[in-house]
Amino acid sequence: MKHILKLCLVFLILVFVHSIWADYYENVDHLQGDELYDALNVLISTNTYSNYAGAKTFLFQELDNDDGTVTCIYTGLTWDINSTYNGSSDPNTEHTYCQSWFTAPEIAIKKSDIHHLFVCSMPTNSSRGNLPMGNVSSIAASDVYYSHSPLQSYRGLNNWRRMVWQVNEENRGDIARAILYFNLRYGDPLVQAGENMLQTLIAWHYEDPPTAEEVVRNDKVHTFQSNRNPFVDHPEYVNRIWNPTSNEDETGGQSPALRIDNIYPNPFRDEVKIAFDAQTGDELTASIFNLKGQRVYQTSLSGNIRNFSWDARGENSESLPSGVYFLRVHAGGQSATARLLMLK
Repeated sequence: MKHILKLCLVFLILVFVHSIWADYYENVDHLQGDELYDALNVLISTNTYSNYAGAKTFLFQELDNDDGTVTCIYTGLTWDINSTYNGSSDPNTEHTYCQSWFTAPEIAIKKSDIHHLFVCSMPTNSSRGNLPMGNVSSIAASDVYYSHSPLQSYRGLNNWRRMVWQVNEENRGDIARAILYFNLRYGDPLVQAGENMLQTLIAWHYEDPPTAEEVVRNDKVHTFQSNRNPFVDHPEYVNRIWNPTSNEDETGGQSPALRIDNIYPNPFRDEVKIAFDAQTGDELTASIFNLKGQRVYQTSLSGNIRNFSWDARGENSESLPSGVYFLRVHAGGQSATARLLMLK
């Protein structure tokens, strides 16, 4: 019973995150486009923390520390660290918005802003260097960075023959939201080495929506440095800023041409029924992920089929444990996401 109550609490936190932070966003939530961008910039410009050593200690000892273990954001490689380690050797600290891209003023604050700092293996950090984020055109011709896990990030050329860094599928949304936050907070450009990262970051943001862990991380960073990443709390703000003519649903960050109409029941036990509204005739793919970002189920729907039932089992018909799961649907270049709670 305690386990079920805990799961219910987690689910409620996720579903009502907008309500929880309603006061924080109250004066900006009705805006869009440049007005929303400018208002959010003012709202989140309350962080003045500039102690980089302190930021690294918080990152390694509290924020991304799981019972003494830390994990590389790009590779999944893990380390057991002692109670004083702060990224002085390997692993070290990745600035997702590269330090060499910083513009004055507030350099010390930018360097110490934990919203865009992550644990990273030293060799991988060096290999990424100051490469812009992008999609590698030929995986076979790229350098692969992974270890001890299926997480794979790539360094290689994109379609325009520019060298870019492609983040693994499990964490690319986290990285995208971190860099979009940095641009929003400080106004530093998203065009680096001739590469405009904006559309890639937006795509990654929707491909890998915020998870429960990312929401909790946002809360902890807010407590530490007194500001939030709005794109974690309100994924739909990305579309409302950079595509303000869209009719995107403001409560779920769904694409305008694809909407999740109904999920019943939710929470569920043995089966959940899901219905969509898709303004496209393209094949629809529905994927379900656990809290670790691992895909546990996927199905494809063709023709005019716009609903399906999930029997709470994995791709190999294995029984799955109770918990929070994430539904992501794709069709015609559009996507929509929702959270599911399985209680057994």
